[in-house]
Amino acid sequence: MFDDCDDLSHDECMQLIEKAKEMGLKPFGEDWRKEMDMHPLFMDKIPQEVIDGEIDRKKWPMLAAHLDMMYGDDEDLEGNAQSYKEDGNTEYKKGTPEGFHKAIISYSEGLAQNSSNTLLNAQLYCNRAAAQFSIGNFRRATHDSEKALELEPTYMKAISRGALAQNKLGNRSSVIEWCDKGLAIDKQNKDLINMKLKAAQKLKEDERNERKRRAFEVKERRQNQELLCALRERQLNLYLPDEEHESQVERDGRLVESLKCSSHGHVTLNEEGQLVWPVRLLYPGHCTSDVIQQFCEIHSISDHLAYMFPPEGSSPEWDSDGEYTLQSIAVIYDSGDKKVEVDKSASLLTLLTQNNILIAAGMPTFEIYVKGSDLYNTAVLGAT
Repeated sequence: MFDDCDDLSHDECMQLIEKAKEMGLKPFGEDWRKEMDMHPLFMDKIPQEVIDGEIDRKKWPMLAAHLDMMYGDDEDLEGNAQSYKEDGNTEYKKGTPEGFHKAIISYSEGLAQNSSNTLLNAQLYCNRAAAQFSIGNFRRATHDSEKALELEPTYMKAISRGALAQNKLGNRSSVIEWCDKGLAIDKQNKDLINMKLKAAQKLKEDERNERKRRAFEVKERRQNQELLCALRERQLNLYLPDEEHESQVERDGRLVESLKCSSHGHVTLNEEGQLVWPVRLLYPGHCTSDVIQQFCEIHSISDHLAYMFPPEGSSPEWDSDGEYTLQSIAVIYDSGDKKVEVDKSASLLTLLTQNNILIAAGMPTFEIYVKGSDLYNTAVLGAT
């Protein structure tokens, strides 16, 4: 993880072994692979908890011993902290994920020295914030920037890094607060001025979008309530499975969602207070279908069929014999138990209410046959 074994002299290896023994390490046992993974020279990757903060010396004694040997004098806390900082800077400048992770460890160990040099400690926090930022740990970068400012309230680097981290998190108000801290110290700082202006602009956009979202939600709730009232007034037969222990509000919510599940649109209430449905027409004799997406309830199926099968127009490709005409067509509703011919000249509302037609998936569905055809006789009249 840190160095190859070849880089250590015999005396250094012996020092490392003796240090490990003092800390209670035992020789490798049967589970030697696990023990090797605990050894700093053979680790495949840096432990996440080490990256996240200070090293637990009891859990990672060999790693702690390795770092102690690298930085030496237990009495020179400030010197040790400075060495850790320089080592962290070297790793950070590599610009690689592994380098950033190693830098975090070094800066953390520097802080663990508890040096009395507040500026040095602030620099360690600030540098660790930069490393955390580089691997996407923006909340930890913010925390380290705050710790640096607690020690050095005018530390501009820490302010900039805190602002950048909050910007990545999308906290516009917080970005402005961080920038204001820095501009109170250096009001000509162009980076902070630009960052604050962009954050303020984004904040206005966010607030505007939030107002739009809330207005849309209010409008949608009102429209849903009006739709529910219209459906209740008409006493339509809407398919909705029962659920136990469900309130009326919850059921209404499910009903509205079920009416909107079709990819061909959903029922709406127009300005005249009329329901407008998507309606499916099936042609069993040709295994095809049509969907009329805007079918107002006051119109009849004949109104739409007249456009679809005009007396002097061309027939659909699937009706090569021209059998389907407004006069020859029969409109059928399949109740599940039987097929019932309905009055195609009646309004959709009349068909839905008088025939108690079940509306499933938010879409009334009818079958279209040619009167007198074998398929019609079999399906509707039961003739064989």
